[in-house]
Amino acid sequence: MPSSPKRIALVLPYYNEANYILPTLEAIAAQDTRDFRLIIVNNRSNDASPAMVEQFLAASDIDYRHIEENTPGVVPALMAGIAQASGEFIGFLNADTIYPPHYVAQCLALFDANPTATSVMAINLYGPPDSEHAQRRIRRVLLASRIMPRKCHAGTYAQAWRLDLFRAAGGFDSAIWPYVLEDHEIMVRMMDKGPSIYDAHHYCFPSARRTNSTAVSWNAWEKIAYGVLPPRAMPWFFYRYLAGKFVRRKMLSEALRNRTWE
Repeated sequence: MPSSPKRIALVLPYYNEANYILPTLEAIAAQDTRDFRLIIVNNRSNDASPAMVEQFLAASDIDYRHIEENTPGVVPALMAGIAQASGEFIGFLNADTIYPPHYVAQCLALFDANPTATSVMAINLYGPPDSEHAQRRIRRVLLASRIMPRKCHAGTYAQAWRLDLFRAAGGFDSAIWPYVLEDHEIMVRMMDKGPSIYDAHHYCFPSARRTNSTAVSWNAWEKIAYGVLPPRAMPWFFYRYLAGKFVRRKMLSEALRNRTWE
């Protein structure tokens, strides 16, 4: 039976996530709304995760498509999911991230409350949201988003976009940006199209392994430069400066599969 149209497509790429993906799927199944379609992309996994994913989703009431992308790397996997997306919005999830039950409904509500917004960004927390550590993190991200509204303060796993504008800007595309930090590069192409929305009640919980990813990320000086350079310098910074650095350091999207940072 064909499913009814959904407002948001959720793209979740994965590669060998047998140790992490079931809690993420359980969190998706616990969402307060079903106004989403899950597009889950197997990126050449060779562990038990594809069978685990299919077994869980087939037994759930989630509207989903389970597809495969054989080109290794998160960007090709994202591209495959984007190609299958429909609806007003597109959101991206990670296979090792927990999304609270109100996550999708809150995302839709924030878009509805901010009709000029191009994106809704969640805040990554590493503890209970009412803990002092989490509250400090929330305040810090909200302040940064006000001071630097045309910069990105959320990883891909916490991003949602208006689908038509996202596609018009090229979306995630290996021909445009085949490297890591696709979550920040996309903002270079989207920053003039409308504001990004951050909210104290819109958050998610990535795996702690994500805090140890320096081997596939920018270095301290590059991160500082991203923060202090004006928005008009971002095209030069990414496409003329960082791209060359990332080529020499072999920081292609595919590098995330090595997981030396776990």
